[in-house]
Amino acid sequence: MHPYVEKIASIGSKANPTFQTLGIEPVSWGEGKAVLKMTVTPALHNGVGFLQGGFYVILADEAIALAILAVAGDEEGTATISETTSFLRGVCEGEIYGVATIIRKGRRIVFAEGEVRKGSPDGELLSRTVVSYTMTKA
Repeated sequence: MHPYVEKIASIGSKANPTFQTLGIEPVSWGEGKAVLKMTVTPALHNGVGFLQGGFYVILADEAIALAILAVAGDEEGTATISETTSFLRGVCEGEIYGVATIIRKGRRIVFAEGEVRKGSPDGELLSRTVVSYTMTKA
């Protein structure tokens, strides 16, 4: 198991400073998928009262990274090649979920997508992020 995934399994959100800063909680991971949860707070709002778009990207990206590392070797890492997010709907409060799925994993390149959903992992779709990552050796 990848050391980062071991830390997530052992100490949860304390394994990742970004998780602690934003209040992100790991929900599940494995078999090419991962789910993270975050509570929207006014401190994360933009100037007009909605969750600032960068936080959608962070939640999706972190879920994707966890999905990939959960199937990676313990000496492998990742680096982003390309990442594109489409924002579909704003949110002001409540829980949101980052739901990641690996689309294809080759020896060196991984294609994945992450969705941010309102209220539950299968709730209303708020954003969709599509990525390609390269696998690195530690």
